[in-house]
Order: sequence, then structure tokens, then C-alpha cells
Amino acid sequence: MKIGLNRAQLKNIALIFMVLDNAWLRFSTSIPSAAHLVTRFVAPLFAWLMVDGFFHTKSRGRYCGRLWIAAILMQLGNVISFAIWGDRGITDNIFLTLALGFSIIWLFERGKGAEKGKKTVWFLAAILLTVLSILLSVALYIPLPFGSGIMLEGGLELIPFILFAYFFHGSKWKQAAAVLIYSFVLFFTLYGGIGGWQGFDMFCMNADWMTFLVIPFMFLYNGREGKKSVFGKWFFYAFYPIHLWALAILSMVL
Repeated sequence: MKIGLNRAQLKNIALIFMVLDNAWLRFSTSIPSAAHLVTRFVAPLFAWLMVDGFFHTKSRGRYCGRLWIAAILMQLGNVISFAIWGDRGITDNIFLTLALGFSIIWLFERGKGAEKGKKTVWFLAAILLTVLSILLSVALYIPLPFGSGIMLEGGLELIPFILFAYFFHGSKWKQAAAVLIYSFVLFFTLYGGIGGWQGFDMFCMNADWMTFLVIPFMFLYNGREGKKSVFGKWFFYAFYPIHLWALAILSMVL
């Protein structure tokens, strides 16, 4: 019996903290800011498990397709939420970030196995998609109806993280070192380090640099799938939008 946590258990832990984080975003006056701080491992953990799944899935095409379908449906739902609630609509779409991340590493993987003349094409496509993803994270905004729009959720944090997880797959120590270095690069370059201190609440709000909180969970993973079922396979795809809509509705009526 392997010690540690399996894939299903890690997902369940991440789901609980995901709800806490999104509840804080909707009810920040009632929930302490520290709730946002302690949940910084959630999105990176889902991304890390996605990369691990990339190497073990029976069909990368179906996996990628599920992520893109979920991303498109989520974005359509976001547009509807803006039509209903205006600027209080839903902006989150982690599916889009994961779909782009999966597509990027798949392009790199195709390049690795391609003939010499085609390697450059695959690698260039992967690099261009990476640049587009980063731009969507920090500068590029695609407007949609009713004031909604596309801007990559957590992209500046997650796209490089996904690349670290992919290129250093097979060595958790190398992954951890890369994540730790990148976390502190973000801290000092984007958030001003200690000199950028603007109070505890703002520190908690601007805490995406704390990606390194995912590292213990990476080492806790025992490589096992856990209990498998059709319900479990599709649960997150349904739970993610449902809980965001539920929290949004509660925030409007309470």
C-alpha cells in the first residue's frame, strides 16, 4: 500500500478550497482575507494533475477536446451571467487556461516526436500559443457581449507552471525548484517584494506568487488514480460552473 494521497483525494481537497476561495471573492466582507491566501495551491494543483494526466491518458485528443468544450461552454455561461447581472457577472474560466496549457504541451510533445523538418513547425506553434496565452493573461482582452470578455484566468501563474510540470515531468524535485524560483521572481518583479507591502488585505489579494504552496501536494501524490467512475470523471466539469453560479446567485439575494 502506497503512502500518500491519490489523484481523486487531491482533487477533492482542491475542490473544497476552491469553494472557499470563490466564496471569499463573492463575500469578502464576511470572510477573512486569509481565505484567499491559503487557497493559492488550488489552481496549480489542478494544472499539475492535468499535466500528469497528459502522460497517462489513453487519448490526448479526447482529453484536450473535453477541456476546450468545457472552456467554450463556461465562456458562454459567463456572457449570460453578464446579461443578467451586469458587471457582477462571472469572469472565471479555469477551463480555458487548462485547455490552452494542455494544447501547448501537446504541441511540444508532437514536436519531440516529429521528423527533423517538422520539429521547428511544432515547436514554433507551441511557442506562439504560449506567447498568446501570456498576452491574454496580462495585456490582451477580447470583448464579448454584455460587457463580458476573455482574459486568461491565472495565466501568468499557470502557463509557466504547466511548462515546468511538463518539461520536468518525472522529477518532482526539479519541478519544485522551478516553481519555487518562479514564485519568488513573481513576488519581486510583479508585486514589489517586501517594499510593495500595502497592508494585509492587499497582500492576500495579490498572492498568486504563492504558487509554491502546491509543492507539498506534489510530493504527497502517490501516483495512484483512486476510485474511478463515470461520475467522478465528469464531476469537476459540472461542479466548477455550478458552484460559481450558486455563489453568484447567493451574493445577489443575501
